[in-house]
Amino acid sequence: MLGTAFAAGTLGHAYLFSGEEGVGKFEAAFELALALLCTGGAAAPCRTCVSCQKALRNAHPDFHVIVPAALDKEHKASDGKLSPAGWDFLSQNVRERIEAPYRRPSHAGVPAIPVEWIKEVNHAILRGAVEGSRTVAIIAGVDLMNKESANAMLKTLEEPPKNTFIILTTNMPQSILPTIASRCQVVRFGLVSVEHIKEALHQVAGMAEPGAEIERAAQYAMGSVSRALSLLGSDQTESLAEARGLLNACCAGDWPAVSQRIDTLSRADGYDAHTRLFMNLLYLVRNGILRNEGRSSTYIDESDGVAAASLPPDVRRVERLCAACQDALSALSSNGNCGIIYVNFAITVMEICDVEKQQAG
Repeated sequence: MLGTAFAAGTLGHAYLFSGEEGVGKFEAAFELALALLCTGGAAAPCRTCVSCQKALRNAHPDFHVIVPAALDKEHKASDGKLSPAGWDFLSQNVRERIEAPYRRPSHAGVPAIPVEWIKEVNHAILRGAVEGSRTVAIIAGVDLMNKESANAMLKTLEEPPKNTFIILTTNMPQSILPTIASRCQVVRFGLVSVEHIKEALHQVAGMAEPGAEIERAAQYAMGSVSRALSLLGSDQTESLAEARGLLNACCAGDWPAVSQRIDTLSRADGYDAHTRLFMNLLYLVRNGILRNEGRSSTYIDESDGVAAASLPPDVRRVERLCAACQDALSALSSNGNCGIIYVNFAITVMEICDVEKQQAG
């Protein structure tokens, strides 16, 4: 669809690429940006012309990329604004994302998009193209913008200069301000098939043989190349056991066990650890319902799922379980208190399972 619009010269000025993490949103946005800036001839993007090479190094004056980052104290000056070290840190994050678009960045804290960065890109967009005839901006993780950053972007989205193209990406479209979404053409990205994930692992990870490790990572990934890469070469036994223990305790209505697990889990250090746990919970819920329905043909260990009888067989209730995981992930991205997030999740799961038990009784 994007290729057809590009060839016909009918691309819109603003797009919102929406879909799960690791399904190719940033890669597609970057490829489109390269094509728009390419000066190499008919095959765009050629990746060899001066313009493409500059964009690949994040050194093109008409190409601007913003990615979420977790800033430390040294990245801010005494007045709270970004320091030179902060700007260098942001630039390094962009270069790493361009070099490895499918590798999930590691964040010690909660990632965000500083308003100064948005204002800087706004200024560059309004200034217009320097080298070519087009200006292109990619803002990844737009759902992580606070209201100040979002408001700073609104005016540019409403009335961008001619030959300006803005591409926003999000894993959580429900968290985006309607005023931003309504100004963009939405392109929805589906989950990546297991076979395509395995192909990507061969290419990105440089593993020539399809072995059990790639097979397992592709199945655990739930349609995300990024998740598959993070699983490759890592032992998920402990993380899955923690998620399985919490879900089993919630489904059993064992509040003392739930409380003990929440107390332990909430002490875990880092945004990534909590995010990984709720992603594993999604994985376990998916496997549980597949096993309940007798349709599981994926690579699943018997220990990976909670007891099939513990999960409610009603698809609507399973949807609520998945929604509870997604709500928890959204709350984590909004810098919510992890202890409260775990408690809310546990209460929701226990309510869902109790309803099913009462009806069964």
